[in-house]
Amino acid sequence: MVLEKNRVLVIRHETCSNLGLLGSTLQPDKTLIRYLDPAEGEVLSEPITDYSHLVILGGPISAYEDDLYPYLRYEFELVEKAIANTIPTLGICLGSQILAKVLGANVYRGTQGREAGWRHISLTEAGQQDPLFHTFPQRFQVFESHQDTFDLPKGCVHLASSDMYPNQAFRYQTHVWSLQFHLEIGEALLLDCAAIIEKELEESQIQDTTLAQLLEDARAHEPSVKPLANTLMQQFLQIKVGAAV
Repeated sequence: MVLEKNRVLVIRHETCSNLGLLGSTLQPDKTLIRYLDPAEGEVLSEPITDYSHLVILGGPISAYEDDLYPYLRYEFELVEKAIANTIPTLGICLGSQILAKVLGANVYRGTQGREAGWRHISLTEAGQQDPLFHTFPQRFQVFESHQDTFDLPKGCVHLASSDMYPNQAFRYQTHVWSLQFHLEIGEALLLDCAAIIEKELEESQIQDTTLAQLLEDARAHEPSVKPLANTLMQQFLQIKVGAAV
């Protein structure tokens, strides 16, 4: 099936979430965005192969909680089909953990506590040559909000790390990318999901980070993060179904 323009399926786990900075410069005449909310009981009525790209966003649950949240099993099936059909796929935070699980790795609660706020990410040597990251600086700051982590799936390329958690990004074959961090997060998206962020901070018993501080930091970091988000998304959309990197 030849698609006239990019058709991006975005799986999200809370309705406040969206592509944020990743979608800020996308042109409607070139890219169609479809949000899917499995947590609200929504399922695709069309095959996954109707889409040129798949993005799986973050969320407050864990990839290993499919007994509590059975809709995760539906997501696993969609992701497996996307990977099998070589649809370019990008997983962010919970999305990255879903990818790790689907690819056979262990996903678990990290021992270092919640990684929250703007943190430094360092690209590995392979990351500096990766199709999505090759124009990035070797070290940059982005938003983090997670406590789960994962082992690197077998056969994947390790792309990035942080001081708290080493597995921050990986690539599987030539069409699947996992990002533990949030290039999509800016001030507007933080405000939209403020209630969820505050709940995560409270449940993690984080005393030295507040929503007000995160918003202030967002205003400071967004000018440097937005070009990185735009670059990554443009590079991602250039990866085509079945294409070799």
